[in-house]
Amino acid sequence: MKRIVMIAIIVFLFLGCVGPRFKSEAQYNKGEWKGNAYLNEVAQIQRDKAKLAFDKAVGEMALKKIESQDDAIVVNGVKQYEGIVQNFNNYITQIIIRSDNGYEVASYVLGPKNSLSDRTIDYRLPGDYCAVFIVNGIRQKEVKRFTVGPRKFDYFGKKYHWYAYQPE
Repeated sequence: MKRIVMIAIIVFLFLGCVGPRFKSEAQYNKGEWKGNAYLNEVAQIQRDKAKLAFDKAVGEMALKKIESQDDAIVVNGVKQYEGIVQNFNNYITQIIIRSDNGYEVASYVLGPKNSLSDRTIDYRLPGDYCAVFIVNGIRQKEVKRFTVGPRKFDYFGKKYHWYAYQPE
């Protein structure tokens, strides 16, 4: 009798502690598993699959909304996005835009704040960039990073896809 009880306990512990096992992702997606699975494990798998499907649908809707509002200009078959470069400093400032790999893609010399030449509007290709500032001939330590893409940002009441500015 003790032997049967011991075997039953060992079998129960072994099979009871093993959750659902899958041989492939396709099996998981179909809900076909080997081994024992408790109802809470099955429910958790179904919740995980539903949450993944929901997150994917939300991401696709957000992307479609951004792309529907896309007002980029197309030059030689490539989209470029509008942005602004501005100087809020009291000195003449050079703002250099570099791509993420370090290549200089644009350079602007802007007048002091509140002058006619303290800002300019330009277009950039989608990607990651950084802005380097040279104020009154002295390179500043601060480098500002930004991303150009379909998303718009509010810049003093106007919407731009990107912006770079030298503060006071």
